[in-house]
Parts: sequence; structure tokens; C-alpha cells
Amino acid sequence: MDLAKKVSFLEYNVVRKNWQRSKLKIALCYPNVYKAGMTGLTVQQLYYLFNLDDEVLCERCFLTKPLRTVESGAELRDFDVIAFTLQYEEDYVNMVRMLLDAGLNPIADERGEADPIVIAGGQAVSANPLPVSKIVDCVFVGDLEPCLSDLLEVLKSKSSKRRKIEDVGNLKFVYRHGKDRAERCLALDLDQAPHILAQLTAASTDALIDPLFANAFCLEVSRSCNRRCRFCLVSWTNGPLRYRSLSKIRDLLDEGPLRSRANSVVLIGAGIFDVPWLKDICVEVLSRNLSLSIPSLRPEVIDEELLELTKRGGQRTIALGVESLSEANRAFLGKTYDDEVLENVVQIIVDKGLAVIKFYLITCLPKEDLESSAQLIKKILKIMSKGRTALHISMNPLIPKAHTPFQWLPPPKPDEVKRSYKLYSKLLRGPRVKLETLNPYRAAFQAILSLGDDELGPYLVKLAELELKSWAAMMRLLPKDFLKPKEEAPWDVVDVGYDKKIVTRSFEEAMKMLEN
Repeated sequence: MDLAKKVSFLEYNVVRKNWQRSKLKIALCYPNVYKAGMTGLTVQQLYYLFNLDDEVLCERCFLTKPLRTVESGAELRDFDVIAFTLQYEEDYVNMVRMLLDAGLNPIADERGEADPIVIAGGQAVSANPLPVSKIVDCVFVGDLEPCLSDLLEVLKSKSSKRRKIEDVGNLKFVYRHGKDRAERCLALDLDQAPHILAQLTAASTDALIDPLFANAFCLEVSRSCNRRCRFCLVSWTNGPLRYRSLSKIRDLLDEGPLRSRANSVVLIGAGIFDVPWLKDICVEVLSRNLSLSIPSLRPEVIDEELLELTKRGGQRTIALGVESLSEANRAFLGKTYDDEVLENVVQIIVDKGLAVIKFYLITCLPKEDLESSAQLIKKILKIMSKGRTALHISMNPLIPKAHTPFQWLPPPKPDEVKRSYKLYSKLLRGPRVKLETLNPYRAAFQAILSLGDDELGPYLVKLAELELKSWAAMMRLLPKDFLKPKEEAPWDVVDVGYDKKIVTRSFEEAMKMLEN
């Protein structure tokens, strides 16, 4: 079924503008299915920001056939600008597929004056824009809010397409292929950053459109994180941690859920566990008779009071960024807390009678401490045997990311990942224990794109044209050229705001741990 026709009847708060009166028409593209794109806040917020300008018309487009926008069913070629939000590397191929399906040449230099300008932004390409730099005309780096007016001013001008691309590329927070340097645009004061209140909400449940957080108001409490775990892209490329004031949060809660027809609130923010008034925010949500959800927490910040608040809010699953069951391995990753902390948290969760504990674990580290992991999981399963709480474990190999200290580590090979999974599957067994693992070839595919350069563009086009379904086949077609320790990185053309010496020092500290 045509998604554009279906969704037009099943969403609240859709923005529809007059095409003839709009000076600039933007197709906001999420290169995956609707359900994935509308789960969370990114697409919602971008849609809101672009449409704040009375002269701008912004419509959404997802990976569908036929390829049409949700609001009017228009083709991508009908727009002045096609704006892709790229949060995950594996969506790069989907972006190329959308361009091909739209009848557009996927290589930027081969598109003509009559074709739309293609721009991209998002967490993945802000860290490393090089892999897509020959496909899109420009890459926006960082937070959109403080720099949006400058970007739209150029795009709304009466200049030729070529001149607009040059002018956009000359903005300091934009990367264009061949540019020597781009700076990250940073929204330092979130209280001054606009936040969407009338969020797009599904009007009925339907498998095609129902997002993960249905009937929920997504509230961005914070951005980034100051913990600087060595594997974390967000912490190293989007810092420092910023959060909204409690008074601003109250204002958003007073209006947002009502305008969004929401009966629950999802608190968004990578470093939300370090917000001083997190518990106060939970109380504010509950005082309005709304359900509450916090997607993920660090074990060392959880106490009985916070768990009681989440339980009162209707949350039945507590997701923990554990990363490793070994203290030594956690220290290598940049997470330093004792095993007893995790044991105590599990005990509290079991005592509260919550349904599920979810652990996020990283495997395939240079030096695995399986013995310590076995001892800790044995203690945890013993605690859980006294209750009815289930343990769900999501495991993936270490995937090095640009600008992080682990950018100098080669990603683990799929065969190594399979062996590691097999070892851990023997440890992580028990009543009500469920283990999910990331496809080893999919992990390798992500790593290659994360650490790639501008030579990847033609390979992405080839993958899109072949329409391969196998992660193994896709991974094998890509070149595998990784950094040597301390080698200068091609993505250093992007200034993410951190002294490179700090990144190098963190890498050296991690390598010294392997010597012990």
C-alpha cells in the first residue's frame, strides 16, 4: 500500500503548506522504514525546525515503494532540496537507493542544474562525512538549531544551484568534498533551542506505521555525555553534556503531551543519568498522570528512589549500559565501576518486581576476561533466581568509530566475532535468560563505513544497484583499509571540538591496560 496515502489519514499534527506560496521546498528523508524513522525525536525535530520558517515547505519521505513524500505524495525531484538525516552508517546504502529510485544520479558531480540540492546531516556523517561526500552536495556538521537561519538564507536565495552549493559549502559548519576543514555547530544552551511540542502521533495502531514509542511525547532532556567512554561516538563528537533547566522542562510538559495527544513521556538524552534534576523530572511527569520511560541508564546512577519512580511510571524493562561483565574490560572501555554496583542494581530491580533487565554488552575486545565475566554472571543469575525478572542481553562486537580513542583499533573479523559469541553463549544461560547478538558481518560493515574515506562513494552506489540482502556479501565488496596506531585520520578535517591529544592519550592509556 502507498504509505503517503495511508499515513495522511493516520497521523495527528501533520504540517501541510501551499506549494505555490513556498519559497523553498525541502524533502526530509529518513533512509529507512517509517516505523524506524518516527521512533524517537530526530525526524520530528527536523521537520519542526524546517517548517518554522513560513517560506519553507518541508515534507517527509521514507524508504518506501513507490517513493513519495508522506504529506502530499510528491516525488523527490519536485523539491529544491533533499535533506537526509543519517544517524547510522548502514543507512548510507539506503540513501543511495532512494536517490536511484527518485531517478537522480547518485554521484553529486554528475547531477545537473535542474536536479535538487542534496544535503546530509546526523550523528554518523557529522563524525565522518567522507564516505558520502561524493554522493551528497554538502554535509551539515553538528546541531542544526543555531545555524539553521544561515543555511536557509543561502538555500532560499535566487542564485543558481551551483552557486548555492558553493555558498553552502563555504559555511564553516558544512563539509563539502575537498574542503580542508569544517567546524561542528553547537547548541550550547538547550533552553534557547526550539523543541517540538505538537509531535506527529499515530491516530490508530497499525503495523505499518506504529512506532516503538506510540502515543508518547518525546522530551529531549539532554544532549551528549561527559563520561567519554572510549567506544562512544556521541561523547567524543557531540560534547559537552548539556541539559534543559527544570523550569523549561516543566513548560514543555505543560503543553507538549496535550498537543501531541500523548499519554506517556519518553525522556531522551545520552547523558540523561547525569542531569541533576532527573528524579524531579520523573516526579513532574507522574504528577501529570502520564506514563514514563527512560530508554537506558548507567548502573552506577541507579538507586531505589529512581527505580520506584520508573516503576510508578509504568516502565517494566530497565535497560543498562553494562558494556562488560569484567571490571578489567570495563576499565579498558572507559567505564569504571565495581561488580558490586551491578549486583546491587540487579537486586533492587528484582526486589521491585520489574519484568525485564536488559544488558548491553560489548565483546571482541583485544583482551577478553572470560573468567571474571563467568564469576559475575553466576552471581547475577543467583540473585535473579529469587524473583521472576527476566534477563535480556544485547551483545555486539566492539565497532571502532571515528574521533574516538578506538579509531586506531582494527574492527574484529567476523570469524572472531562468531567464536566470541559462542563462548559467551555458554556463559549466558539460565532460566528467563535471552541472548541477542548483532550479525558479525553487519558489525564489520558498520565499522568499514565508520572508518572510511571518500573512496567509498562508488562502492556505496554499486551496493545500492546490486540490492544485496546479505550483510556478508555487502561487507565483502567494500575496501578494508584501517588506520595504524596514532596515524592521522582523514576525518580530522572535521573539528569536533576536542584536542586530539586527549584522544591519543586515552588510546595510550587503554593500550597500557592490555600489557598488565
